[in-house]
Amino acid sequence: MSQWQDMSGSKIVIAIGTKNPAKIEGIKRAFARYYEDIEVRPVDASRVAKAQPKGLEEMVAGATARAKYALSVAGGDFGVGVEAGIFTIGPIYFDNQIGAVADRSGKVSLGHSAGYMLPREAMDELFREGKELERWAEKVSGIKEVGDKGGLVNFLTRGATTRANLTEQCIVMAFAPRLHKDVYGF
Repeated sequence: MSQWQDMSGSKIVIAIGTKNPAKIEGIKRAFARYYEDIEVRPVDASRVAKAQPKGLEEMVAGATARAKYALSVAGGDFGVGVEAGIFTIGPIYFDNQIGAVADRSGKVSLGHSAGYMLPREAMDELFREGKELERWAEKVSGIKEVGDKGGLVNFLTRGATTRANLTEQCIVMAFAPRLHKDVYGF
């Protein structure tokens, strides 16, 4: 952690809208870039977001709902939500993660991770059948509950990156407005 980045001096409590170990790890790593002493309070927030968000709007809504819900249930300085989902650019499907950081004043900052391409035919079928990406990811990777581990991205990149890394990215990006309050009006 750089000296200039320590934004507090006291313990920061982070309510996290997930019980997913990979997401929790990524969130902890992101906050450790800015705070020395953190406490995390994971909360099951699955009831406030869609099981398989499609489109950036649904992903933003899900991440924001998770962040606000976690903060309302567990208390703390920040509520954090991360929503992985599928979106399209033209005919191409992509997967990435949206991160939302809510504070007690009600302000929410957002960021997203790097994304990766998904096979069109498999995604068309997935949506026709109303299934989640997790089921397809388990089938392709052979790893049960792959999303709680390194994630599909870990399998597809042969270990070059993980779901925790993507989670860390989206939360660091969501922190940009908080690092430059004068620019963003935070």
